[in-house]
Amino acid sequence: MLRLGIISYLNTLPVYYAIEKGLVKLPEDIEVVKGVPSELNRMLSDGSIDVAVVSAFEYAQNHKNYLILPKLCIGAEKEVKSVLFFSTVPMEELNGKEVFLTKASLTSKNLLIHLFKEMGIKPIYREFSMEEGIPNNGYMGILLIGDDALKVKKRGCLPFVYDLAGLWWQKTKKPMVFALWCTRKEAYMKQPDEVKRCWEALLESKKISRKLYPKIAEEKSRELGLTEKECLEYLKTLHFDLEKEYIEGLKAYFHQMHTSGLLNEVPELTFAY
Repeated sequence: MLRLGIISYLNTLPVYYAIEKGLVKLPEDIEVVKGVPSELNRMLSDGSIDVAVVSAFEYAQNHKNYLILPKLCIGAEKEVKSVLFFSTVPMEELNGKEVFLTKASLTSKNLLIHLFKEMGIKPIYREFSMEEGIPNNGYMGILLIGDDALKVKKRGCLPFVYDLAGLWWQKTKKPMVFALWCTRKEAYMKQPDEVKRCWEALLESKKISRKLYPKIAEEKSRELGLTEKECLEYLKTLHFDLEKEYIEGLKAYFHQMHTSGLLNEVPELTFAY
């Protein structure tokens, strides 16, 4: 039995929606395990699941144990709209101030830390999870991702909002890759046919789901408190194909994480196919 990790955020439905709605049937020997990004990172790392969408930084940390599934990613060029740093003051004024980092995304957290280092700013970092609730103690800045970021931006409760893909683009003129679909090398060696069928199902689901963006937007808008138009525009901002320019952006991200001392080494990009 192959275990596939799935996240039901708006930004993953362009790959998973057709599977979740039964429009693409997974083989019977594939079990679905649902979780939030940080849970799937941990579960793929410890072998509790075999295939999952995980943070790009998680791949970098454990790249010797993983293989990348080609043609799949969550990325964006110039803006992503759902990886946002909110602040009561401009970023330049946050030296020595509290900055809260969501535990939900390794990629975004480390990108923000890197950006602050590049600016010569040293905030006081605190971590939190949405299960604990958004801190309410006069914090100066907070990093949110995914559906949480979309909802907080809609409320407009903090005056300064920075899109991390936008900051990355300004710095590098490259797209940003936030997440990859990976399999454990161990699973690939033991169950090569199952892994390939799983990958093919994900590609088919992405192909079908891409045609259903209006339906996805309609369903998720009620849950998120956004308009259908806002959800649809957001989906069209995202990029789910790991093409050449996105691979180059991913390599640049890993190099800069290593330069900042956030990664011990620059990982090789090793693909399953």
